[in-house]
Amino acid sequence: MNKKIKLVLGTMTFGESVFHPDVEAFIQTFLDAGYEELDTAYVYNEGRCEALLGEVIKKMGRDKIKISTKVNPRISGKLDGEAAFKQLNESLDRLGIDSVDTFYLHFPDLNTPVESVLEACAVLYDQGKYKELGLSNFPAWLAADVYHKCREHGWVLPTVYEGIYNPLTRKAETELNTALDYFGMRFYAYNPMAGGLLTGRYGRFEETPVEGRFTHRPNYQKRYWKKSYFDAADVIKAACERKGISIIEAVYRWLAYHSMLNERRGDAILVGASKLSHLKQNMEAVNAGPLPSDVADSFSSAWELCKADSPEYFTFYKGTAKE
Repeated sequence: MNKKIKLVLGTMTFGESVFHPDVEAFIQTFLDAGYEELDTAYVYNEGRCEALLGEVIKKMGRDKIKISTKVNPRISGKLDGEAAFKQLNESLDRLGIDSVDTFYLHFPDLNTPVESVLEACAVLYDQGKYKELGLSNFPAWLAADVYHKCREHGWVLPTVYEGIYNPLTRKAETELNTALDYFGMRFYAYNPMAGGLLTGRYGRFEETPVEGRFTHRPNYQKRYWKKSYFDAADVIKAACERKGISIIEAVYRWLAYHSMLNERRGDAILVGASKLSHLKQNMEAVNAGPLPSDVADSFSSAWELCKADSPEYFTFYKGTAKE
């Protein structure tokens, strides 16, 4: 098995726990390792993430960097054309650039006709504001609907999908994976460490988290803080300990060499960290090769323990406008 899955630098910690000069060090380290894609979003840390990236891009230059951003319906309460125009243009201003490489629809909004945002995306594409259209958190049936609507109207087609995928959250492997193959779309996996649950830093399900994302992101607790998830993580951890492999390294090796990710399709893992040493560790892990068979088998056993509690790979926008 000789896979080479690329990495994309997730920047959600920028402006939250990572600031200057560390942001520049993160990006330079990532570029030095031979990677080039950075992933951000309009909503990340209320715009601080994009602003920090803009300062670094101004200093380092744009030539070796690819960057994506996303339009999110929770700002205005709708995923429509107005949101796309407003958010992409503001993102470009923050980033200090004329265009991004990929523009994602961050979440689907079933209360608003999708044609509104897709038509706006076509206009923005024709204006040269981005190079590729992406979808994130869409169910397979809606991704198919978007694709066919774009083709019917002659609008820019989506070519990449960013979705939740890790050893304990694998529902994307069935219908979505097949749909992406059919439509020729790449898959970028986010939340590879299950929100940090697979790092081994958390003790037991019964204990209240006192650090990390689980302390201030209720959606992460709802998604991952489940007894079956802790039991599944323990199975992987025990197999790793027997072989002297860290669970973090094992997770990235599983994603790179044993998962549904397909290098021929151009799939990628979003890798992020709150410390530079952790980023280096995560990047090194994917180059360590396939896992020993018994460790790889432990991931299958773990999935059997928790798949009944696993959330869906898609998430619909719910609620009202933030502003």
